[in-house]
Amino acid sequence: MKKTFLLSLLAGAAFTLPAAAAVVQTTGAGSATPGATHLTYAADFEGNTALSNTWSEGGLTFTQTNALGADNGGCGYAGELCVDTAAGEVYSDAFSGNYFATAGTNAYLSIKSASTLVTGIEFAVDSGFNTIYVMWQTWLNGVQTGTGKQSFGAAGVGGVLGLSDAAGFDEVRVYAFNSASANSGYSAPAIDTVRAFKVPEPGSLALALLAGIAAASISRRRRG
Repeated sequence: MKKTFLLSLLAGAAFTLPAAAAVVQTTGAGSATPGATHLTYAADFEGNTALSNTWSEGGLTFTQTNALGADNGGCGYAGELCVDTAAGEVYSDAFSGNYFATAGTNAYLSIKSASTLVTGIEFAVDSGFNTIYVMWQTWLNGVQTGTGKQSFGAAGVGGVLGLSDAAGFDEVRVYAFNSASANSGYSAPAIDTVRAFKVPEPGSLALALLAGIAAASISRRRRG
């Protein structure tokens, strides 16, 4: 009876394993994160007052590529704009305090998980252009697993981009071009308030349950 029950559970576990995974793009805070109980990584750049590149925080590593100088052209620090650095001005309504940005030909911001892959991430995003056209890529072990685009309207307001994939990824690259159709050229992305997580796949949870049941069954037999 026990054997039949275990085999039945195993069949159910195999059925829940996804045949293929794909990156799902969402917008809005909380659209890609399942809640604070699953939050694994978090970064807000408040400590990066020297505009360091590379910057590590909360289990994530951030890199600016093709940046125009070590200080990111004056971008990336609270109260400063890429073009107008008048005191008290805010780069984006979606940002709070310090942020992370770059600018240059095909420049992008790299977000990497320090120790393992993640299944979801979201972050506030804006652009050095007048209109926000974001292009993103997800990567796993050096292989690109997904790409997409999202428009957030006029710069200075910004929004939150979410990405999730049951198969997981270990890097996200963020670009911002001056048109929805552009895939290359001058890029000026900026991000803030990064939140990432990893949630076990349903099949993995079922297999873990099976292991626990099997161990308990063996223990009972030995005691008997």
